[in-house]
Amino acid sequence: MRYKKEEDTALTKIYNATAKLIIEKEYNKINNSDIIREAGISRSTFYIYFKNKDQIFIHICDDIFNHIFEPHLKKEKHHDFSNENPEELRHLVIHSFYHFLEDKELILAILNSGASSIFLSQLRKRIKPLIDSLINKRIIGNNDIPFEIRRHQYINGYTSLLQYYLRHGEDISPEEISSYYFNIYK
Repeated sequence: MRYKKEEDTALTKIYNATAKLIIEKEYNKINNSDIIREAGISRSTFYIYFKNKDQIFIHICDDIFNHIFEPHLKKEKHHDFSNENPEELRHLVIHSFYHFLEDKELILAILNSGASSIFLSQLRKRIKPLIDSLINKRIIGNNDIPFEIRRHQYINGYTSLLQYYLRHGEDISPEEISSYYFNIYK
């Protein structure tokens, strides 16, 4: 048990240091030594967990996405989708926009950096099952366009709308931006 606590502490330090650095500097100008120094850990501790900063960003993305795309939602401080019909799925899209907004500073820093391709690639992988469910339940894209083409378009549409929302959506609620998404892809 003691080992696990030390592991969580080192990982938390690495994640926090990397998040802080990406907000302060361009991704391409961050190196492993910067992260090690900011985290206050040894070089050997860093390399126990990661070979490079790209791996850290993948883990940071996973950390963000694990909660956002959790299919069984609980009541949260700023929203409650716990009683929503799990078959309806629209609430999962709204929920995602709430959480992306909460992490706006970090996500915008990532999107405005050399790490944007990592973030968007991970996002596309994580949103794919939700988009597939939305298509299969005919919530979006009830048309005769081949499934693969629709999936590709709806995933890219979601990522584009998210980027717009984070950069320009100060006066748009998560409910509104979600309704735009569903209206675009009726």
